[in-house]
Amino acid sequence: MPVTLHSPHCALWTNRSVDVNHEQWRMLVVDDNASSAEALSAALASDGCDTRFALSGVDALRAIDVWVPHVVILDITMPEHDGYATARVLRRIGRTRDAVIIAFTALGEEIVRVEGLHSGFDGYCQKGNPPTALVDLIRRLIH
Repeated sequence: MPVTLHSPHCALWTNRSVDVNHEQWRMLVVDDNASSAEALSAALASDGCDTRFALSGVDALRAIDVWVPHVVILDITMPEHDGYATARVLRRIGRTRDAVIIAFTALGEEIVRVEGLHSGFDGYCQKGNPPTALVDLIRRLIH
């Protein structure tokens, strides 16, 4: 049964967690808006994370060929592969099957939740929140 923990416009949807074994957190930000992807990646890097970004679902799948993230922060509305399709593929790949996947979108949670859970997302954070809200959600998913 999914667990729902709320912070302002952020929610934890599953019990999944990833054990990082005191490694630097590896985060992949996927967003077709280059400015948003780069800004969020820089904010997470300033918190000490090993962060990279991809500008499409296809680019995200290429990125994991050489580098495997603990957490994927995934926009929903993207051309080619949307966030749902990308999450479903990430769940089928052995190296990312157990990664935490967070929907990071301007869409409301009520719009994203059902399809998001079906696609393998573990949580949701609405764009426009301060990066600390997203980091707080991630902290609940990493141990």
